[in-house]
Amino acid sequence: MSARNRSCPRCKAPLQGYVDECPSCGFEKPVALPWHVYALMALMFVAAMWFLIDLDAIARAILAVREGLGSM
Repeated sequence: MSARNRSCPRCKAPLQGYVDECPSCGFEKPVALPWHVYALMALMFVAAMWFLIDLDAIARAILAVREGLGSM
């Protein structure tokens, strides 16, 4: 079923594209987003975290803890 030929599950009115509510009856979320939209959102989140988190500082902290535990 393509996005152009979808209909509202409540009133069966034709829907154009991915809409948040049916223009006829106001039913919320009549068309679910495809799975690849969620995969792209997750990929963008991981990429943002990769650039925002200081991985060197985390590695130094882990090594410092290991050295501290080794001297005990």
